[in-house]
Amino acid sequence: MGKGKAYAAVMLGLLFCLWAVLPAWAQTSRPKATYQVQVQEQDEEREQERELQQEQEQEREGRGGKKTGQVKEHPRSVAGHVYRGIENALQHVRNPVARAALQAKLEGRSVAEAVYEAKELLAQWQDREELAEITQGLEEALEEDDSLDDLGRAKAKKQLVELYLKAGRADKARTVLLAVLAQIPDDDEAYQELDEACALLGDLKVKVFFRGKPMVFEVEPRVEGGRVLVPLRRLGEALGARISYENGVVTLESHGLTIRLEIGSRQARVNGAAVSLDAPAVVREGRMLVPLRFVSEQLKARVEYYGKSHLVVVN
Repeated sequence: MGKGKAYAAVMLGLLFCLWAVLPAWAQTSRPKATYQVQVQEQDEEREQERELQQEQEQEREGRGGKKTGQVKEHPRSVAGHVYRGIENALQHVRNPVARAALQAKLEGRSVAEAVYEAKELLAQWQDREELAEITQGLEEALEEDDSLDDLGRAKAKKQLVELYLKAGRADKARTVLLAVLAQIPDDDEAYQELDEACALLGDLKVKVFFRGKPMVFEVEPRVEGGRVLVPLRRLGEALGARISYENGVVTLESHGLTIRLEIGSRQARVNGAAVSLDAPAVVREGRMLVPLRFVSEQLKARVEYYGKSHLVVVN
């Protein structure tokens, strides 16, 4: 019985020693491995940062030695989250052109400045998907930039159109151009680009823009006899003319000018004088359609026609 108690006492002593030693052993072994992993990860991160800094220095030297400025965390002008997204993108984008475009924004320059620079930098870009993504990012930044007024934003957005077209996104180009023309209604280049975008999208119906905005007609405009015909009342009212109709003859009056058109006749009268028409007024779907150019120019408006998608502009 005495031996049993002695044996039990010894076993309890051994267990106590193990209980005391094991935690200390665990603390001296496991953290060492964890520490080594952490040190290795930190070394790798520092090495990546050094490589990134070297690449950025080389890029800046190639662009004329511009110094990187401090990142500006504007409240909404190129919002902070945009910068963070760019910083993340710079970790992965290796193409120097893409990196330079992103770096322009990261350096705290205004969105408009970044857009103008990106257009030049991305001119030779070949990856359509990436080009579309970068261009959309610039457009979103422009929308968030409260430092720009509507006109300034429209001018900057216009620079994105060429990039969208190059990326094969004619739909995005058209949307941007509609916003641009609403602010800059006399921009001939924007209308040319809109004509191209619509043609690429297969939108070949006659489209009429009046002072930068598309006109909506109850009956669609059309081309007949080589001339664009549009519903008279909508056009005449937009141009500020008073309109009356009697016995197949329509009369438009505006600022001392009187124009009379007869349905089916190739001759009109302007203040009583006979004037030949290339195409007569006609009735289609219960509406009287008249030659757009003749009526518009008689009422002192300027007309431009863009033939790729049948786009007509009245200003």
